[in-house]
Amino acid sequence: MTTAATTKPVQSLWESVQERNKATIQRVFAEFINRGDTSVADEHYRPDVVDHAGLPGAPEGLEGVKYTIASLREAVPDFNVTIEDISAHDDMVVIHNTWRGTHLGELLGMAPTGRSFLSVGIVIWRFDEEGRIAERWEHSVSSNMFAALGMRLLAPRKGRRRAAEGTRSVTRTVPIRSGKPLAWERLVAELQGSRRREYEASRRRLGITSEVLRVDPRADRDHVIVHFETADPERTRKRWAQSKNPFDQWLRERILDIHGEDPWAGPATSYEEAGLDWTAPPQFVRDRSDGHR
Repeated sequence: MTTAATTKPVQSLWESVQERNKATIQRVFAEFINRGDTSVADEHYRPDVVDHAGLPGAPEGLEGVKYTIASLREAVPDFNVTIEDISAHDDMVVIHNTWRGTHLGELLGMAPTGRSFLSVGIVIWRFDEEGRIAERWEHSVSSNMFAALGMRLLAPRKGRRRAAEGTRSVTRTVPIRSGKPLAWERLVAELQGSRRREYEASRRRLGITSEVLRVDPRADRDHVIVHFETADPERTRKRWAQSKNPFDQWLRERILDIHGEDPWAGPATSYEEAGLDWTAPPQFVRDRSDGHR
């Protein structure tokens, strides 16, 4: 039989653990994320931490966390995160936070835009029994930042950030036709909003595991860079070109209207046949030895 006397110490223990975990997150933000002190990350993260929202190209584990923060701080020198609210539940900590900064350095291959942003979202952290950060999820905050900078990260791969073994990377660039920039913005808004589920289902049908779309401003006209990962680029191309799915047909029509060409329909080039490896922005590394990625 559980008595009030035995329940209170257990409850007090959990409250103590939760307060410790909240204090850890507050220190991580104050000293690691906002100031770049990686020793704090070494102290509070598990070496095999799983970050479900690291930047594309980030390695696994703690090194991936450091990579993500270092990349953000290099691209956004005044990068700062404010914790608006924080709560703890068992081994989880949930925060409502705001990201602020100015895009003054290259980010995922995108030249500095000089744009300032304010992005709001939710981040969830899980701790292990030793009080170290074991896992991280986030909702909206990074996607809002990328949107403010003119970048769109769609259909993100969960968990592992590097391409899985056997997965190929394809990158293509297509121009935005004269008078179509607003049409591009409207299309992306639909894919991220009212038609997101259809878009994600389409990517799964095509075998695309990750996709990044971003605008590349140029003197003559803006271009869109499409980077996607799939086990078989040629099979993906054929599925896309032959699809009778209403959504796929609608999207192809929109793409052709905006760009005049379709980045998913083109046959693989000899360069793509050799394979690409996105190991660190902004470089695309080609392994000339055996095509291994």
